[in-house]
Amino acid sequence: MSFTASLISSLTSPSLVSLNHLPPSFFLQTKLVKPTCLTHSQLARLSSSCGPAAKAATANDVVPETAPRAASEVVSSFYAAINVHDLSSVTDLIAQDCVYEDLVFSSPFVGRKAILDFFGKFIESTSTDLQFVIDDISTEDSSAVGVSWHLEWKGKNFPFSKGCSFYRLEVIDGKRQIIYGRDCVEPAIKPGETVLAAIKGVTWLLQKFPQLADQF
Repeated sequence: MSFTASLISSLTSPSLVSLNHLPPSFFLQTKLVKPTCLTHSQLARLSSSCGPAAKAATANDVVPETAPRAASEVVSSFYAAINVHDLSSVTDLIAQDCVYEDLVFSSPFVGRKAILDFFGKFIESTSTDLQFVIDDISTEDSSAVGVSWHLEWKGKNFPFSKGCSFYRLEVIDGKRQIIYGRDCVEPAIKPGETVLAAIKGVTWLLQKFPQLADQF
């Protein structure tokens, strides 16, 4: 402001030019701005709109949905729930139309209710001292899982309890669930090479009477 006043004073001196001869554009138009008071909420919105996160955000930003659990994690949770006799946690891991085959039984268990009933009876016949221990589990596939396991009683190996299981899974209503399972358990009686003789005999029988294959 002091520079402007000095300039005007110099220009209006008798030796130079009169103010009346200066063009209108020479004079600065001064406009007073009334200060505006912002509320706390307005200040907060202003601060957030100027932050780094706001600069990176766009109108098309979408919050991603939670991805379904990994197949191996679902199967591991299944065994963990059985170990603590928590059937309620098992329910959401099994699809409504799941089929479960335990080759000790002559026919599979079909449907969530039938499967839960079976494991309910299994839990009633054991205690939490008997635990499934996973020896190995496949983790690469999102729809199929293989597991090798054994049973332990208070940390010691349970006899004739080694097994292998296969599970197939699908995402249903946003949850990955077991739709099929099969258990192959170590037999208590180990016939050894007698099994080979039995297979040879059955094969010869089917070759002579192929119609017998329809009975299996």
